[in-house]
Amino acid sequence: ERREGVGIVPLVSVVRAMAVPLLVVLDLDMCCWDPEMFQLSGPPSKWNPSDNSVTAGRDKIKMFPGAISAIRDIHSNPAFKHTQLAVASSTTEPDYARACMRMFEIEKGVKMHDVVKYSEIFCSSKTNHFANLKKSTKIAYDDMLFFDDCNWGNNCADVERGCPGVITLATPNGMQDREWKEGLAKFAKAKLARGAQN
Repeated sequence: ERREGVGIVPLVSVVRAMAVPLLVVLDLDMCCWDPEMFQLSGPPSKWNPSDNSVTAGRDKIKMFPGAISAIRDIHSNPAFKHTQLAVASSTTEPDYARACMRMFEIEKGVKMHDVVKYSEIFCSSKTNHFANLKKSTKIAYDDMLFFDDCNWGNNCADVERGCPGVITLATPNGMQDREWKEGLAKFAKAKLARGAQN
């Protein structure tokens, strides 16, 4: 007989692996950073290593802590080894946004741009961004997790309605660490519920 009871740990590992999104999608302005690109008095021009900020004209752009944590986890946490990162932004200043991604540091020697695999940065609806992401990544909507500040309209509701299966979380005060964890928990709960229905 083989009754060592070794099946429990692998099962837990499988459940944990299933509960992690294959694609995390971040809005940029007021979700990843502040201020918004259209508010800047000039183009992003210099990264300041002392506080990981970017100078743009008379303004200073700073990332929200939850965005840094999310991007860092996706880059270096083994739990996210199968997770990819995308950004979806309707900013009217896409060149500014791309410049910021090239400058902001996520961990020593690693820029935000190095971790982002897919970029949808153009003035359009988030449902259009997600349709493009689904096509380019070949990842199903129910394996995606989306964060958006929703201060200019309820992009989370729009995506949930137009791209059924995407799990979303609003970050009205910029993405904080607790919201990164809350989004992951919401995704895992939804994934387990879907599994129970099948």
